[in-house]
Amino acid sequence: EETIIFALIERSQFRHNAVVYARGSDLSRDLGVPLGSTLPSVDDGVDGGGGDVDVGDDGGSGDEGSGDVDGSKEAEDNKLSFLEYMLIGTELLHSGVRRYTSPEEHAFFPTRLPPTMLLDALDYPTDLLSTTGGACDVNFNEILLKKYINAVVPSIADGGDDEQYGSTVLADIAVLQALSRRVHYGKFVAESKYRSDPDGYQKLVDDNDAGGVMKLLTNGKVEDMVLRRARLKAATYGREPMLSSLPSLDGGGGDGSGDGGTDESTAIIAAAAASAVVAAVEAMKEESSSSASSRGKVDPTVIESVYRDIIIPLTKDIEVAYLFRRCGREPPAEFAPDRMSTDCL
Repeated sequence: EETIIFALIERSQFRHNAVVYARGSDLSRDLGVPLGSTLPSVDDGVDGGGGDVDVGDDGGSGDEGSGDVDGSKEAEDNKLSFLEYMLIGTELLHSGVRRYTSPEEHAFFPTRLPPTMLLDALDYPTDLLSTTGGACDVNFNEILLKKYINAVVPSIADGGDDEQYGSTVLADIAVLQALSRRVHYGKFVAESKYRSDPDGYQKLVDDNDAGGVMKLLTNGKVEDMVLRRARLKAATYGREPMLSSLPSLDGGGGDGSGDGGTDESTAIIAAAAASAVVAAVEAMKEESSSSASSRGKVDPTVIESVYRDIIIPLTKDIEVAYLFRRCGREPPAEFAPDRMSTDCL
């Protein structure tokens, strides 16, 4: 949670900068294909999703490079947004040092990554996830990328363009990788739940009862606790400390030596902790505030909504998809990796 929240706070310091998400924009059309990238087939398009991105009025159309594709290098180049170009390049580097051999890690553009690595593969336990039906290969990064661009970014970043494009996409990549790791932990949760009740899940899957599987794996109390914790952490981490409540650092004992230094250090720690608690409690009292200073760097309710509307439901979709494959059956269409089941309601 801390990794995700801090990454979102980092991204929020930049404007929306919608141009970085537009394919074929002036920013990205001359970049070409990241060195070492393999090209997916023309029919596949860009395998990480993002093709339905609504970049807004200030980010270009995003339509250039789409439509009828002749397979030429120019058409292939124009399919990439600046974010996609940077993300593929990052994944190329990371794949060479075996990041995606870990069962916890999932690439956004797996078909663009070469099979060879610079380092020898590590041996991971083979019983963490099931290979039955390709359950261990479930990858929902396609819809995650779309949801991040279309829903998360507009909610945490102020509108407009500050031309900080490189810093923006580096912050985006940090958020996306943290989110991907978090939601795909659902596969490990699903495997654990299956082992605790294999007959129950097998029966539901045999009946093609996705709703029953979802109900069986859902724990409302845990979800509520996660939401409150995320909001509280966002309220605490996203605020400046109340410096007025801290004792002065000048004066005797400031080097921490002797009883005076110990007392002063204790007072500083206590005041800092108290100010953090006060700030968090104030933030938890209000659903939202129009005052930027009272919200902190990121509105805690926005972080809570990211967990409520994207992270938790997407994690559960992954669990359902995993459990269906684990039980030898393809999941229903609403649990495909290019959508969220909540969008199909």
